[in-house]
Amino acid sequence: MSQDEHTTAKADIQTEPSEDIQADALPTTQADVTAQPNTADDSAATPAGSADDASARIAELERQLATERDAATDYMQRWQRAVADFANFKRRSQLEQEQRDQMFAAQALAPVLHALDSFERAFATLPDSLRGYTWIEGVALVDYQLRRALVEQGITEVAAEPGQALDPTRHQAVGEIETDQQPEGHIAVVLQKGYQTGNLLIRPALVQVARTPTAPETATASEQGKTEKADGESSAPATPEATEETQPSGPAP
Repeated sequence: MSQDEHTTAKADIQTEPSEDIQADALPTTQADVTAQPNTADDSAATPAGSADDASARIAELERQLATERDAATDYMQRWQRAVADFANFKRRSQLEQEQRDQMFAAQALAPVLHALDSFERAFATLPDSLRGYTWIEGVALVDYQLRRALVEQGITEVAAEPGQALDPTRHQAVGEIETDQQPEGHIAVVLQKGYQTGNLLIRPALVQVARTPTAPETATASEQGKTEKADGESSAPATPEATEETQPSGPAP
């Protein structure tokens, strides 16, 4: 490189920084100020917009929360009703099964009741002279076994005793009997025993109801008329024929 070229390159290096410094040192005009963005206003508007967006978001979340809370309450109520319905169904099914079992037992053992009635009538009319025989004791044992089988199946006698109040749901009145030993309207005589299984009535007890005896009448109207007629005939005067018969016979005039 020659001396002149070295001098020219050095001059270029010295002049370039000065141009940059002069460019930076140029005065700022009003148009340049206007063209610059207003960073202060943007920074002030951004927090206000963010607050509005946050409020709207919170309101939306609260609405969704209320909706979900209502749905959860509805689900809980439906679940509780389903549990209650299932419990009622289970209890009702159990009761129906028990009633069916009682009905089947009653239908199966109902013919035995007639045999028990026959045994009861036979023992009620059994003479004392036959009560000591062993075969009579054997028949009584059969009667006892039949009654024991009924008890094991839950079949019991309907309570019906003389002097007990009449229960139309358990007793069937087939007549009245005058007596002063029992209150009126109460059971006086039990004609046939009744049987039941639980709350299911197989047959009612046949009874006669007591009735207060009526006071005897002193005399009826016809009896009074007959008495008066008899008294009148006894007090009437004698007839002429009777008078002539009573007069002594004398000589004709």
